[in-house]
Amino acid sequence: MSIENIVEKGELLDCYGELLTKRQKDCLDLYYNENLTLAEIADYFHISRQAVHDAMRHGEEQLLSYEAALHTCSLRKKREKAALRLLHFIPQAERGEAESLLKVMTE
Repeated sequence: MSIENIVEKGELLDCYGELLTKRQKDCLDLYYNENLTLAEIADYFHISRQAVHDAMRHGEEQLLSYEAALHTCSLRKKREKAALRLLHFIPQAERGEAESLLKVMTE
């Protein structure tokens, strides 16, 4: 799995993780954010590796379906890029206030 794929799944988990079951969220968090293997996650929860795999697969499918319907993560990235571009048009002396306002807009 590529680093880009891992980052993408981690971002989706950040956006929509609360919508998953606790087991799905925990398994995905341990895998993508804590870099644990399926076997390590299985040992942690005292379940089979297959159960971890199933929870992760279903969780990932849910994350992708949420993003396809809501576009929250992709829109967040666009807002962040736009905010960075806007900073280049603001004089240095006024950037302090502008940065705090742009930060609010991109959260």
